[in-house]
Amino acid sequence: MKKAIIFSIIVCLASWIFAAFMWFGVGIHNTTDNMKLYSLCASIYMFFPLICAIVIQIINKEKLGSTGLLKFKIKWSWLVAWLLPVVIVAVTIIINSLFDGCTLGFHMPAIPGMENLSPEDQAKFMAMQNPRTMIITTLVSGLFAGITINAVAAFGEEYGWRNYLVNALKGKNFWVACLFIGIVWGFWHFPIILMGHNYMVHRTAGVFMMVLMCLAMTPIELYLVMKAKSVYPAAIFHGTINALAGATMLFISGGSDLINGVAGLAGIITMAVVTLILFVYDQFISEDKIMSGRLGDNV
Repeated sequence: MKKAIIFSIIVCLASWIFAAFMWFGVGIHNTTDNMKLYSLCASIYMFFPLICAIVIQIINKEKLGSTGLLKFKIKWSWLVAWLLPVVIVAVTIIINSLFDGCTLGFHMPAIPGMENLSPEDQAKFMAMQNPRTMIITTLVSGLFAGITINAVAAFGEEYGWRNYLVNALKGKNFWVACLFIGIVWGFWHFPIILMGHNYMVHRTAGVFMMVLMCLAMTPIELYLVMKAKSVYPAAIFHGTINALAGATMLFISGGSDLINGVAGLAGIITMAVVTLILFVYDQFISEDKIMSGRLGDNV
């Protein structure tokens, strides 16, 4: 546990110092201040868990593959990690629609530059948009990004959360590890949440909502990692969720950023349901019994 605590303190401090540089040095106070610059800085932020973990491993003279979770051997769990986000987003949309003030239906998202068109041209452009084409394009592009560029970016986080920390927590109960990793992972986000990431309106409350989301998401990711004995399914799942999360905006109007989407209450409820299903499968169908065991038992 000491190793896990030290890593968590180091990665949070290093990341938060970089975030302070983003705020005070670069002047990014809002995710919309400079979208391209913010996206670049946010992408760099995602690699701090990997950077800190590798630096610590080098200082401690540990082999980078000593965790046993960097095996690149494709299994069925990789496919599950890639396609499960589609199910999660779809169920999230359904649950989201049940909240008071939320309406289910296809809605074209705001498109940059539309405000420069005349009302007549805007109407013509909107009339040309096919909902089925938009949905298919969003799904295909999200799945492609999820297993490529988004997975690479997510690996920057997962190397720390579901590789280094999992190894540091070896011997701990599965749920204790989920609680520790989920809380650290959630609060690690707080500077960019205050900049409006995921929760543009309710930024302060969004910090705590992000912790809840990370706590809800951790058992799923950790289960995939332990099932595959590899960190890569977590990167694929994380990357695909990030790529598809925006799809909820196509179907839900009303509500708030604390309720809507994967990062809102609707998504948290959905992931809790998925975790329950995984628990039933793990306990009564699978032979591994990962969720009732300790980390490292099957690695």
